[in-house]
This record gives sequence, C-alpha cells and structure tokens, in this order.
Amino acid sequence: MPLSLDAEQVLKDIFAVGSDRTLAIGNRLRAPTPGPDELFDLCELLATEPKEEVLQKFLEANFGFLTGLLGGPDNSDLAVLFKPKVGTRFVADFCVLQAHQGGAVAHMIEIETSHEMLFTKKGNPAKRLAGALSQLEDWRIEIDRQPKFYAGELLRMAQSLDEHDKVRETSRGVRFTSSGDVKRIWDMFGGSEQCFWTYTAILGRWSKLDTEEKARIMHRNQSGPVKIHTFEQLARNANFRLERDDWHNDLNDWN
Repeated sequence: MPLSLDAEQVLKDIFAVGSDRTLAIGNRLRAPTPGPDELFDLCELLATEPKEEVLQKFLEANFGFLTGLLGGPDNSDLAVLFKPKVGTRFVADFCVLQAHQGGAVAHMIEIETSHEMLFTKKGNPAKRLAGALSQLEDWRIEIDRQPKFYAGELLRMAQSLDEHDKVRETSRGVRFTSSGDVKRIWDMFGGSEQCFWTYTAILGRWSKLDTEEKARIMHRNQSGPVKIHTFEQLARNANFRLERDDWHNDLNDWN
C-alpha cells in the first residue's frame, strides 16, 4: 500500500533523524566494518597467543573491530584515537568517540593479552584482569576531576587526526569525517557540555572460561561502570554490525 505524502515525510524523518541528516541511515558515519578477511586474520592471530603489543597494532590497522564492539545501530563514528594521554600520568590504549541520540560518548579502552588466565583458582581477578581494572579506575578518577576538560582534549586530538582512508603508519588515530564536522556533530549531541564516558577492558577468550568465571564477568558487566569483553565478543559484535549496516538505504527503491 503506498504511503500518503504526510506518512512518507514521517518515514523520511525516522531514517534521517529530522532535517539535519547527520545520522541518516544513508549518510551515517561509519568506520569500515571488518569483513571475512579481517575476521580470519584475527582468528589466525589469536591462535598464536600474541603479545599485547601485537594485538594493539592489529586493532590500530583494523579499528572497525573497536567501533563494532561499542557502536549501536544508530550512532555516528567520529574518531578512534590510538594511545591517547589521560592527564600526565596515564595513557589509554584506545578511545572511540561516537555520537547518537543518547548523547556524545567517549569510550576509553584498555586491552590485554587474549590467552592468559583472567581469574585465580580462588576466583579473584588474575594479574592481567586486575591490572586492566586498576588502570580503568585510575582513568575514571582522573577524568571525573575535570570531565569537560578531558572531553575537550579528546575532541582536539580527534580533529587533528588523519581521515581513515589517508591513515599513515605514524598516525595517532583516525577520524571519519572532516575536522569541522567532528566538532559540529560532537557539539550538536552535547559532547562539549556533557560528554558520557565508558570504560572497557578487552582481554581473554570467552571459550576458555569455565561457568563460574563467565558468571563473574557477567555480574561485573551488569553491576558496574566498567565493562569486560573478550576477544571473541570483539569479533562477534563487529560481524553483527556488518549485518546491521547491510540495510538498503534508498527510500525510493523500497516501493
């Protein structure tokens, strides 16, 4: 049944987020989503029990895994920062800046190895997990002292980055639109006034955890501001996002 003119306008508004179209499905800013080749490369890498530095380099080259892990179905990817500083004492592994109708979000990420144990026999966080949680807590304490200042610093860093299709080996991250649009979208969704912060640790393998260890991770993810994701979740979420982004975007072809 064909739509009335008024209903057609409503449909366009739904998928264009009003007249601005910053987050329109057809124009939504997206990091390149990893495909089968990148997924297979990650599988080969995880099979070798790689060092943390090797995983860092892989994710710098395949940053779509990070935006896929953290991105929802209705957001814009603005930038991914590599090794951003948090004050004078701390350095994160990554920061992902995104914007959506829930606001502007800075996702702070710490990665660790994929093959080492996450818990001791007594159920306490083992060395790698304990270290990651401690670092995330340090960042939270530091950022909570001056959240607007740190949001401004990350925005400034994001604006100075290379665009994703011009990234160099020495790049400190990538942005997915012009420097001016990064700021415009960030400000439009309140980032300069009230940025929302998340803190994520990526480490370990879900398939290597026993039932009790899985329950401990789920409990932590449900009850606190810090989230723990395994590398299997990293791969799965990127694949789910590929399926979400496969929608047809041309309204004129829907009839």
